[in-house]
Amino acid sequence: MALRDCPSCSFMRSYFLVILVAAFTLRFLPSVSAGINFLFMVGIPTVLHRLSFKELGYRNYLKGALWGLGVSAAVLVPFYALCHHFHLKLSLSAEALLFYLLVAVAEETFFRGFFYATFENEELIPGLLSKNNLLSSVLFGVAHAFVYYNPAMFKVFFPSLVMGWLYERSGSIVAPILFHWLADVIYSFAGC
Repeated sequence: MALRDCPSCSFMRSYFLVILVAAFTLRFLPSVSAGINFLFMVGIPTVLHRLSFKELGYRNYLKGALWGLGVSAAVLVPFYALCHHFHLKLSLSAEALLFYLLVAVAEETFFRGFFYATFENEELIPGLLSKNNLLSSVLFGVAHAFVYYNPAMFKVFFPSLVMGWLYERSGSIVAPILFHWLADVIYSFAGC
């Protein structure tokens, strides 16, 4: 089998390129890293691999929004409350909200949309965990640990499992994007 005919090889080459670009831009070009990483994480699947946005999960928008907002309310509101003992402190800027939205769209398009479009999936624990969710979450955790030069960043593996589960249940990339975006905003501004 030629390397170009190998979907897993193609994804892994793209994965390592994204990690290297993200690590470089975060270290040396932090003010533009979100934009550059967005171009790579969305551009690789759409331009290089010629996947449509529909193939990447951009469909079922309303269902995705309902799942994303519902699970975010069920998981993130209690998380915030536990961190702050019901003491609300908001200091959100439009720039920060846009930054976290770019990150969520880019990472979910790549780690959920592109990964799921590339590999066949099977249930490991019916209704809870699939092969693609487990593997994409491991790769998501490893990427964060490497990009941030901090092994403790592998902890994003756990919310990644929620994002994969949301993608599978809703059939839409919108659900994990909303959860990812709101989780990043709450985590950053709650100081948890």
